[in-house]
Amino acid sequence: MIDVVIPAHRKDIETLDLCIEGIRNNVKNVRRVIVVSKEKMTDNAEFYSEEDFPFSFKDVGNIIGFHRKTFNYYGGLIQTTSALVIPDLERDVLVCDADTVFLKETEFIDENDIALYNVSYDLPSHVTLHPYLEHMEKLIPGLTKQTQYSGICHHMLIQKDILKEMFDRVEDIHKMPFWKADIGVTLQDYKSLNPKPAHPDAPLLFTTYELYFNYVMKYHKERVAIRPQNSILAYKGRTGVDGFEEHNIGSRTNLKGNVQILSREEESKFKFESFEESCKHISKRCEELGYDAVTFQNHTRIGSQKHREECEREISEILAS
Repeated sequence: MIDVVIPAHRKDIETLDLCIEGIRNNVKNVRRVIVVSKEKMTDNAEFYSEEDFPFSFKDVGNIIGFHRKTFNYYGGLIQTTSALVIPDLERDVLVCDADTVFLKETEFIDENDIALYNVSYDLPSHVTLHPYLEHMEKLIPGLTKQTQYSGICHHMLIQKDILKEMFDRVEDIHKMPFWKADIGVTLQDYKSLNPKPAHPDAPLLFTTYELYFNYVMKYHKERVAIRPQNSILAYKGRTGVDGFEEHNIGSRTNLKGNVQILSREEESKFKFESFEESCKHISKRCEELGYDAVTFQNHTRIGSQKHREECEREISEILAS
């Protein structure tokens, strides 16, 4: 059996229950589904409070500064540490983004007890110098890109014993708690960013998914297998909801690049009262077209500028509290 942890934020309220429903209907052998958030957001899963983690948003901001990407770093730390923070979880813990909807039956542990990993080309095979890769090697010297693929697919199976081993290794190297080392190394210089911009202006400098994926591929290859799927990592089609961003570059998939998922003619007829209604319809169509999962990223659907403004407003609220 596996347990599922979904880190969530109030921006995810329109997709969270669809995410949970997709997990319960399509992910095999699920025991518990737990949402980690600031306050309870749904009655369809267990709630675990962010306040019970060994770090806070303010702790993170005190190290890297308070800016819109502080949310990404804080959320990434929750992704990475949740399997060891939340009590009584199974060995196998699926961490899933709250805006990702599973559409097809999906197995994460096979009959031989091998952990199965979807992959993407978020970091193409020829890329050897990238902030995500530099972060891994700063955190664990010698940890480099292990395959032609990236592990970024908006979900990942994490095994507690391997995670604990990784934490112990990092803490032994850096002489501090894992979470502090994980973000602390992002303050160092990066060869891939020369000159490196100020932290608020730099691209995101770490990701849980790339770190853990390459760690297991290097140190526990006998326990894992790559199982490529057919996923939409950022749906960018027209949603048919007033006030939402429209794109003309196709949606980002894990292995096929940018693809026009639905015809523009079909999209032109969309008219929905809410994003939840739109999301349900589009998810059904993606399932019919053979996709196994689809992700509806907030900054994609509302636009980067509006997303930035919402982050800055929330930071002001947090600092004022």
